[in-house]
Amino acid sequence: MEKSSKVNLAIFSAGLMTFIGILNETSMNVTYPLLVKEFHQPLATVQWITTAYLLTVTIVMGTTAYLLKQVPARWLHLGTALAFICGCIICALTSSFPLMLAGRIIQGIATGFSTPIMFQLIFTQGPKQKLGLMTGFAGTIISFAPALGPTYGGLVVSAAKLADDLLAPFAPGFSQLNRRSGLHPQPGFRAKGKI
Repeated sequence: MEKSSKVNLAIFSAGLMTFIGILNETSMNVTYPLLVKEFHQPLATVQWITTAYLLTVTIVMGTTAYLLKQVPARWLHLGTALAFICGCIICALTSSFPLMLAGRIIQGIATGFSTPIMFQLIFTQGPKQKLGLMTGFAGTIISFAPALGPTYGGLVVSAAKLADDLLAPFAPGFSQLNRRSGLHPQPGFRAKGKI
């Protein structure tokens, strides 16, 4: 496979994981009544499913630039995909609220890395003549996912089980892992830095 196709697939894959991560964040809001019954927790406690996720995403996004300088980009990309998959599996298979919260935090780590990684791929490996198009694609992903999240969450919860809503992002995470394994960062991108 030629390099430009590999880069385009990696950008699409990172975009898909970002989209699913943000969609997954907003889709959980409509599952609160179900989670209250499932885990026998008050609503104030169940809301931490989203709050912890968003706090984690915010903290991780702030560290991504530093980590991209310290850790080879390929390993950070693969780690992100693995965290995404692990978080989905933990959330889908647990019957314990603390484990569910831990799974959501792991998913938040993956989403927090995937958004900056998508832009890093666009700006360091994307074709220079298509930077505007690719940046617009990335912005559309980030803007469109929260709009679809509650509708998606409502449809999945009404048509299936909560575990399906939590396991649905697994496939894009696995596809991300598969596509990223052959992508190598540009030489010279790694540099030492301080936070």
